[in-house]
Amino acid sequence: MAKLTFGRLTEAWKGEAADFTPLLAAQLDSLGNAIGVDLTALGESEVATTGGRRIDIVAQVEDGSEFVIENQYGRADHDHLTRGLAYAVARRARGLVVVAEEHRDEFRAVAQYLNEVAELDSERGIAVWLVEAQAVRIENSAWAPLFTAVVEPNQFTATVEKAKQSETVTLEEFFDQFDVADLRQAADALVGKWQAAGYRRRLGPKHVVLEASGPSAGGIRTVVAVFNDGHVLVPFSAYAGLNSGIPIESLTTPEFRDAADQLFGFNGTEKQARTVPGWLTPERVNPLLTFCIQVADAYKAALAQSPST
Repeated sequence: MAKLTFGRLTEAWKGEAADFTPLLAAQLDSLGNAIGVDLTALGESEVATTGGRRIDIVAQVEDGSEFVIENQYGRADHDHLTRGLAYAVARRARGLVVVAEEHRDEFRAVAQYLNEVAELDSERGIAVWLVEAQAVRIENSAWAPLFTAVVEPNQFTATVEKAKQSETVTLEEFFDQFDVADLRQAADALVGKWQAAGYRRRLGPKHVVLEASGPSAGGIRTVVAVFNDGHVLVPFSAYAGLNSGIPIESLTTPEFRDAADQLFGFNGTEKQARTVPGWLTPERVNPLLTFCIQVADAYKAALAQSPST
C-alpha cells in the first residue's frame, strides 16, 4: 500500500509569499471545497491596501461578491487576522478566510463571535472561516495542500450565504443600476451586440459576465465582466489557465497584452485587471466588442485543438 506522508508547509513550499500564496491562488477550488463556497474564476493576489500593506488574495464568487483570503505559515497571528478583517469590512466583502497551519484558541473565539454577529445581521456581518493547512503526498509524488476548516459559520449562516450566491437580477434591473445615462447606453449596446453575435452572458447582482465556449471542465470561460459603475474586469490570469488549468497561449503573448494595455489603460502587470469606473463609454463599445470576440475566437481555436476537454 502506498505511504501517505504529511508535512509542514515549509517542507513543500519554501517561501510563503513567493511559493504558497501563488499555489493557493491557483487552487481556489480546493480551498472552496473545504469551506463549502464555490470560489470561482475571478480573483487577484497581492492586493494593495491603504498604508502600503497587501492582502494575499481577494477571490470572487459567481455573483461578484468578494472573499478576502489571508494565509501564513505556522500559527496565525494578529496581523493577518486584523488586516484581512479590516479590508473585508472596508470592501463589504462576503467573507474572510484565514489559512494557517494552526489557529490560536483566542482567534477561534473571535471568529465564532463574528459569525454569531453575521447571523444576527446578515446584511452587514462578515462570515469568517479559519482553515488549517498542511502538506500531503503519496510516496515520492509532488506535495499537495490539504485544507481543513476548524471554524466556520453555523448552518443557518451558511444557508444564507448560499442563498445570496444564487440571487440574480434581470438584465433590465442590472441596466437600471447605472447612474449615468451614457454608461447605461454603452453597457446595453455591448451586451446586445454580444448576444446578437451568438455569445452568452451571465448576470450577477452588480455585474454582467460575457462568456464564450472554451476548454474547461464546464465548457464555458469568462471573457470579461462589466460592472454597474462602468468599469470592466479583464481576467488575464483566467486566460492563462489559473482556474481552469488550461492556458490559452494566444492570449498570453506580449503582443496580446500590449494591445490590451493600450485599450484598457493597464500597465502590463495586473493579473485580474480592472479599468477605472466609467471606462465603458459609448465610444469604447466597438473596440471592447472587438477585443471580446478576439478572446472568444481564441477560446474556440483552443477548444478545437482539444476536443476531449
